[in-house]
Amino acid sequence: MMSKHPHYGVDVGGTAVEVIGYSFLYKAEYGIVPHCRFGDKIVRAEFDSTVRLVCYSPPNSDISGALTFEVSLNGVDWTTTGQTFSYYKEPTITKVSPDAAPASGGTEVYLVGQNFPNMEGGSEFHCRFSPTNSKMAPKTMAAQYINSTAIMCVSPGGWTEGDRMKL
Repeated sequence: MMSKHPHYGVDVGGTAVEVIGYSFLYKAEYGIVPHCRFGDKIVRAEFDSTVRLVCYSPPNSDISGALTFEVSLNGVDWTTTGQTFSYYKEPTITKVSPDAAPASGGTEVYLVGQNFPNMEGGSEFHCRFSPTNSKMAPKTMAAQYINSTAIMCVSPGGWTEGDRMKL
């Protein structure tokens, strides 16, 4: 295993973790079935290719720190790569302010709620602005952690007037 992404996921599970490496195999008739282990919880991996696996994180209430993350081709022999995976409590958003901004972007948008994790500075802490009334692709912007009840993202530009967003 060379790398994986993301390094964090919600405690309810279901986070798709992409594992990049080499010599991955899937030959069930010979007992070669890839698995991932998140701490002490084991899940079967989806074999995508000899260089890519996808594992969906299982539910885990342990949000105290990083758990070891390992890969196996047979569910018995595991890697020792030093990779980790951390769980955080699923955030809830109760308010977004402001609720409108110029299509040119640059507006500080505050999300208020509960259980926001402090992952600032990493490559995984973002807000995604997805248009609901146009066919444009979503845009992702870095999030700024304020505290466990608030984060801020600057709105991206390049929209047409009247676009509505799912944030």
